[in-house]
Amino acid sequence: MNSIQTTGGVFTDEMRKIVYSNIIRVFSCDVEDIEELVPVQAGMTNIVLSFKLKGGKYIYRHPGLGSDVLVERGRETIMQKVVSDIGIDTTLVAMDVDEGWRIGRFVEHRDFDYHNLNDMVRAVMLFRRLHEAPCTVRWNFDVIQKAEGIKDQIDPDKYGHFEEFEAVRDRVYKLHELAKTDGIKLCNIHGDARDVNFLINDEEIYLIDWEYGGFGDPGFDIGSYVCGGEHTIEDIDRILFTYYRHKPTLKQKRHFYAYIAITGWFYMHWTMLKESKGQKVGIHKTWWYTYARDFSKLALEMYNEK
Repeated sequence: MNSIQTTGGVFTDEMRKIVYSNIIRVFSCDVEDIEELVPVQAGMTNIVLSFKLKGGKYIYRHPGLGSDVLVERGRETIMQKVVSDIGIDTTLVAMDVDEGWRIGRFVEHRDFDYHNLNDMVRAVMLFRRLHEAPCTVRWNFDVIQKAEGIKDQIDPDKYGHFEEFEAVRDRVYKLHELAKTDGIKLCNIHGDARDVNFLINDEEIYLIDWEYGGFGDPGFDIGSYVCGGEHTIEDIDRILFTYYRHKPTLKQKRHFYAYIAITGWFYMHWTMLKESKGQKVGIHKTWWYTYARDFSKLALEMYNEK
Protein backbone atom coordinates (compact mmCIF):
# COMPACT_ATOMS: atom_id res chain seq x y z
CA MET A 1 0.00 0.00 0.00
CA ASN A 2 1.06 3.60 -0.51
CA SER A 3 1.76 6.06 2.28
CA ILE A 4 -1.26 8.14 3.35
CA GLN A 5 -1.17 11.81 4.37
CA THR A 6 -3.15 12.44 7.56
CA THR A 7 -3.63 15.56 9.67
CA GLY A 8 -1.09 14.12 12.11
CA GLY A 9 1.56 13.24 9.52
CA VAL A 10 2.30 10.60 6.88
CA PHE A 11 1.12 7.07 7.66
CA THR A 12 3.70 4.80 6.03
CA ASP A 13 3.76 1.09 5.24
CA GLU A 14 6.40 0.62 7.95
CA MET A 15 4.08 2.23 10.50
CA ARG A 16 1.28 -0.04 9.34
CA LYS A 17 3.38 -3.12 10.17
CA ILE A 18 4.07 -1.76 13.66
CA VAL A 19 0.39 -0.99 14.24
CA TYR A 20 -0.68 -4.48 13.23
CA SER A 21 1.96 -5.99 15.50
CA ASN A 22 0.83 -3.97 18.51
CA ILE A 23 -2.86 -4.76 17.98
CA ILE A 24 -2.08 -8.48 17.69
CA ARG A 25 -0.07 -8.31 20.92
CA VAL A 26 -2.81 -6.53 22.88
CA PHE A 27 -5.75 -8.64 21.71
CA SER A 28 -3.95 -11.96 21.12
CA CYS A 29 -5.56 -12.12 17.69
CA ASP A 30 -4.50 -12.91 14.14
CA VAL A 31 -3.82 -10.28 11.50
CA GLU A 32 -6.84 -11.54 9.56
CA ASP A 33 -9.07 -10.54 12.50
CA ILE A 34 -8.17 -6.86 12.08
CA GLU A 35 -10.56 -5.11 9.71
CA GLU A 36 -10.86 -1.65 8.19
CA LEU A 37 -7.66 -0.12 9.58
CA VAL A 38 -8.00 3.41 8.22
CA PRO A 39 -6.76 6.89 9.16
CA VAL A 40 -9.05 9.24 11.02
CA GLN A 41 -8.43 12.81 9.94
CA ALA A 42 -8.35 14.33 13.40
CA GLY A 43 -5.60 15.83 15.52
CA MET A 44 -2.22 17.20 14.54
CA THR A 45 0.18 15.74 17.10
CA ASN A 46 -0.37 12.08 16.24
CA ILE A 47 -1.55 9.79 13.47
CA VAL A 48 -5.00 8.49 14.45
CA LEU A 49 -6.50 5.30 13.01
CA SER A 50 -9.68 3.32 13.51
CA PHE A 51 -10.10 -0.43 13.16
CA LYS A 52 -12.60 -3.19 13.80
CA LEU A 53 -11.87 -6.42 15.61
CA LYS A 54 -14.25 -9.27 16.45
CA GLY A 55 -17.34 -7.10 16.51
CA GLY A 56 -15.76 -4.18 18.35
CA LYS A 57 -14.41 -0.89 17.04
CA TYR A 58 -11.29 0.86 18.35
CA ILE A 59 -9.09 3.90 17.92
CA TYR A 60 -5.32 3.56 17.58
CA ARG A 61 -2.98 6.50 18.15
CA HIS A 62 0.48 6.40 16.60
CA PRO A 63 3.05 9.07 17.63
CA GLY A 64 3.47 11.81 15.03
CA LEU A 65 6.46 13.90 14.01
CA GLY A 66 7.96 15.81 16.95
CA SER A 67 5.74 14.16 19.55
CA ASP A 68 8.85 12.80 21.29
CA VAL A 69 9.82 16.43 21.95
CA LEU A 70 6.35 17.58 22.97
CA VAL A 71 5.17 14.69 25.12
CA GLU A 72 6.35 12.91 28.28
CA ARG A 73 4.60 9.56 28.01
CA GLY A 74 5.16 8.42 31.60
CA ARG A 75 3.25 11.42 32.85
CA GLU A 76 0.52 10.80 30.33
CA THR A 77 0.06 7.29 31.72
CA ILE A 78 -0.41 8.60 35.25
CA MET A 79 -2.81 11.32 34.11
CA GLN A 80 -4.83 8.71 32.22
CA LYS A 81 -5.31 6.79 35.49
CA VAL A 82 -6.39 9.98 37.30
CA VAL A 83 -9.02 10.92 34.72
CA SER A 84 -10.27 7.35 34.36
CA ASP A 85 -10.94 7.28 38.11
CA ILE A 86 -13.02 10.48 37.99
CA GLY A 87 -14.89 9.45 34.83
CA ILE A 88 -13.57 12.13 32.47
CA ASP A 89 -11.98 9.62 30.08
CA THR A 90 -12.84 5.93 30.41
CA THR A 91 -11.93 4.94 26.86
CA LEU A 92 -8.44 3.45 27.41
CA VAL A 93 -7.79 -0.15 26.37
CA ALA A 94 -3.97 -0.23 26.27
CA MET A 95 -1.01 2.09 25.86
CA ASP A 96 2.77 1.85 25.72
CA VAL A 97 4.78 4.33 27.77
CA ASP A 98 8.01 3.90 25.82
CA GLU A 99 6.68 3.81 22.26
CA GLY A 100 3.80 6.26 22.77
CA TRP A 101 1.01 4.34 21.06
CA ARG A 102 -2.47 4.02 22.53
CA ILE A 103 -5.58 1.94 21.85
CA GLY A 104 -8.96 3.16 23.03
CA ARG A 105 -12.50 1.95 22.58
CA PHE A 106 -14.35 3.74 19.82
CA VAL A 107 -17.18 6.00 20.97
CA GLU A 108 -19.84 6.89 18.43
CA HIS A 109 -19.64 10.64 18.25
CA ARG A 110 -20.13 13.70 16.13
CA ASP A 111 -17.88 16.69 15.60
CA PHE A 112 -17.67 19.00 18.60
CA ASP A 113 -19.21 22.38 17.71
CA TYR A 114 -17.70 25.41 19.45
CA HIS A 115 -20.72 27.50 18.55
CA ASN A 116 -23.31 25.07 19.83
CA LEU A 117 -24.23 26.41 23.28
CA ASN A 118 -25.00 22.94 24.63
CA ASP A 119 -21.61 21.61 23.50
CA MET A 120 -19.83 24.55 25.12
CA VAL A 121 -21.63 24.14 28.44
CA ARG A 122 -20.94 20.39 28.58
CA ALA A 123 -17.26 20.93 27.78
CA VAL A 124 -16.80 23.69 30.35
CA MET A 125 -18.55 21.62 33.03
CA LEU A 126 -16.06 18.84 32.23
CA PHE A 127 -13.26 21.33 32.85
CA ARG A 128 -14.77 22.17 36.23
CA ARG A 129 -14.86 18.50 37.23
CA LEU A 130 -11.24 18.09 36.19
CA HIS A 131 -10.05 21.28 37.89
CA GLU A 132 -11.93 20.60 41.12
CA ALA A 133 -10.84 16.95 41.45
CA PRO A 134 -8.18 16.13 44.05
CA CYS A 135 -4.78 16.47 42.41
CA THR A 136 -2.49 13.45 42.71
CA VAL A 137 0.13 14.52 40.17
CA ARG A 138 2.78 16.98 41.24
CA TRP A 139 4.72 17.90 38.14
CA ASN A 140 4.05 21.44 37.09
CA PHE A 141 3.10 22.06 33.47
CA ASP A 142 4.46 25.57 32.97
CA VAL A 143 3.41 26.79 29.53
CA ILE A 144 6.33 29.18 29.04
CA GLN A 145 8.89 26.60 30.12
CA LYS A 146 7.32 24.10 27.72
CA ALA A 147 7.50 26.63 24.88
CA GLU A 148 11.17 27.27 25.69
CA GLY A 149 11.82 23.53 25.55
CA ILE A 150 10.22 23.36 22.12
CA LYS A 151 12.27 26.35 20.97
CA ASP A 152 15.47 24.42 21.74
CA GLN A 153 14.40 21.76 19.24
CA ILE A 154 13.75 24.17 16.35
CA ASP A 155 16.38 25.12 13.79
CA PRO A 156 17.23 28.80 14.54
CA ASP A 157 16.72 29.63 10.86
CA LYS A 158 13.11 28.47 11.17
CA TYR A 159 12.33 30.19 14.45
CA GLY A 160 10.40 33.42 14.93
CA HIS A 161 8.99 34.06 11.46
CA PHE A 162 5.84 35.82 12.64
CA GLU A 163 5.10 39.53 12.34
CA GLU A 164 5.77 41.49 15.54
CA PHE A 165 7.30 38.33 17.02
CA GLU A 166 9.53 40.09 19.55
CA ALA A 167 6.76 42.44 20.68
CA VAL A 168 4.35 39.53 21.18
CA ARG A 169 7.02 37.63 23.10
CA ASP A 170 7.71 40.56 25.43
CA ARG A 171 4.01 41.03 26.20
CA VAL A 172 3.44 37.32 26.80
CA TYR A 173 6.38 37.02 29.17
CA LYS A 174 5.17 40.02 31.14
CA LEU A 175 1.68 38.53 31.32
CA HIS A 176 3.07 35.21 32.53
CA GLU A 177 4.55 36.98 35.54
CA LEU A 178 1.51 39.18 36.17
CA ALA A 179 -0.87 36.21 36.03
CA LYS A 180 0.94 34.63 38.97
CA THR A 181 -0.35 37.46 41.18
CA ASP A 182 -4.04 36.71 40.52
CA GLY A 183 -4.44 34.01 43.14
CA ILE A 184 -5.76 31.37 40.72
CA LYS A 185 -5.01 27.92 42.15
CA LEU A 186 -3.12 25.32 40.16
CA CYS A 187 -4.99 22.07 39.49
CA ASN A 188 -5.27 19.05 37.19
CA ILE A 189 -5.20 20.26 33.59
CA HIS A 190 -5.54 18.60 30.20
CA GLY A 191 -3.21 20.94 28.34
CA ASP A 192 -4.67 20.54 24.83
CA ALA A 193 -8.42 20.92 25.37
CA ARG A 194 -9.41 21.64 21.77
CA ASP A 195 -12.44 20.40 19.83
CA VAL A 196 -10.59 17.39 18.36
CA ASN A 197 -10.02 15.99 21.85
CA PHE A 198 -13.69 15.89 22.83
CA LEU A 199 -15.78 12.82 22.07
CA ILE A 200 -19.40 13.94 22.24
CA ASN A 201 -22.81 12.49 21.50
CA ASP A 202 -26.26 13.00 22.96
CA GLU A 203 -25.50 10.97 26.09
CA GLU A 204 -21.74 11.13 26.62
CA ILE A 205 -18.82 13.52 26.53
CA TYR A 206 -15.19 12.56 27.12
CA LEU A 207 -11.95 14.53 27.02
CA ILE A 208 -9.25 12.29 25.53
CA ASP A 209 -5.49 12.26 24.83
CA TRP A 210 -3.70 13.28 28.03
CA GLU A 211 -0.27 13.77 26.51
CA TYR A 212 0.09 17.30 27.92
CA GLY A 213 -1.78 16.75 31.19
CA GLY A 214 -0.38 17.63 34.57
CA PHE A 215 -0.53 20.07 37.47
CA GLY A 216 -0.92 23.52 36.01
CA ASP A 217 -2.92 26.69 35.54
CA PRO A 218 -6.59 26.21 34.60
CA GLY A 219 -6.14 29.13 32.24
CA PHE A 220 -4.27 26.84 29.88
CA ASP A 221 -7.33 24.62 29.44
CA ILE A 222 -9.62 27.58 28.79
CA GLY A 223 -6.91 29.07 26.57
CA SER A 224 -6.48 25.93 24.47
CA TYR A 225 -10.26 25.59 24.16
CA VAL A 226 -10.57 29.17 22.89
CA CYS A 227 -7.51 28.96 20.64
CA GLY A 228 -8.88 25.84 18.97
CA GLY A 229 -11.41 27.86 16.98
CA GLU A 230 -12.68 31.30 16.12
CA HIS A 231 -14.25 33.05 19.10
CA THR A 232 -15.46 36.59 19.68
CA ILE A 233 -15.02 38.48 22.94
CA GLU A 234 -18.69 37.78 23.65
CA ASP A 235 -18.11 34.05 23.12
CA ILE A 236 -15.17 34.08 25.52
CA ASP A 237 -17.05 36.02 28.21
CA ARG A 238 -19.88 33.48 27.92
CA ILE A 239 -17.38 30.65 28.41
CA LEU A 240 -15.99 32.32 31.54
CA PHE A 241 -19.49 32.98 32.91
CA THR A 242 -20.27 29.28 32.41
CA TYR A 243 -17.02 28.23 34.06
CA TYR A 244 -17.55 30.34 37.18
CA ARG A 245 -21.35 30.13 37.14
CA HIS A 246 -21.37 33.88 37.68
CA LYS A 247 -19.78 36.95 36.14
CA PRO A 248 -16.03 36.63 36.73
CA THR A 249 -14.18 39.22 38.78
CA LEU A 250 -11.66 41.50 37.10
CA LYS A 251 -8.79 39.33 38.38
CA GLN A 252 -10.42 36.18 37.07
CA LYS A 253 -11.23 37.69 33.70
CA ARG A 254 -7.82 39.24 33.11
CA HIS A 255 -6.14 36.00 34.19
CA PHE A 256 -7.96 33.93 31.58
CA TYR A 257 -7.50 36.60 28.92
CA ALA A 258 -3.77 36.51 29.71
CA TYR A 259 -3.76 32.75 29.32
CA ILE A 260 -5.43 32.95 25.94
CA ALA A 261 -2.40 34.97 24.82
CA ILE A 262 0.04 32.64 26.60
CA THR A 263 -1.61 29.61 25.02
CA GLY A 264 -1.45 31.18 21.58
CA TRP A 265 2.27 31.74 22.16
CA PHE A 266 2.73 28.08 23.12
CA TYR A 267 0.94 26.91 19.98
CA MET A 268 3.06 29.25 17.86
CA HIS A 269 6.05 27.21 19.05
CA TRP A 270 4.21 23.97 18.33
CA THR A 271 3.59 25.34 14.81
CA MET A 272 7.25 26.21 14.25
CA LEU A 273 8.37 22.76 15.42
CA LYS A 274 5.93 20.99 13.11
CA GLU A 275 6.84 23.19 10.14
CA SER A 276 10.56 22.67 10.78
CA LYS A 277 9.89 18.94 10.34
CA GLY A 278 7.97 19.47 7.10
CA GLN A 279 4.38 19.20 8.40
CA LYS A 280 1.88 21.90 7.45
CA VAL A 281 -0.40 23.25 10.17
CA GLY A 282 -3.00 25.20 8.20
CA ILE A 283 -5.44 27.85 9.40
CA HIS A 284 -4.71 27.13 13.07
CA LYS A 285 -1.35 28.85 12.61
CA THR A 286 -3.13 32.14 11.92
CA TRP A 287 -5.62 31.68 14.75
CA TRP A 288 -2.92 30.95 17.33
CA TYR A 289 -0.77 33.90 16.33
CA THR A 290 -3.77 36.24 16.28
CA TYR A 291 -4.85 35.20 19.78
CA ALA A 292 -1.30 35.68 21.10
CA ARG A 293 -0.96 39.08 19.46
CA ASP A 294 -4.37 40.54 20.25
CA PHE A 295 -5.02 39.13 23.70
CA SER A 296 -1.54 40.00 24.92
CA LYS A 297 -2.42 43.65 24.24
CA LEU A 298 -5.89 43.39 25.71
CA ALA A 299 -4.84 41.55 28.87
CA LEU A 300 -1.98 43.95 29.60
CA GLU A 301 -4.45 46.82 29.49
CA MET A 302 -6.53 44.99 32.09
CA TYR A 303 -3.47 44.79 34.34
CA ASN A 304 -3.00 48.55 33.79
CA GLU A 305 0.25 47.79 31.98
CA LYS A 306 1.39 49.39 28.73
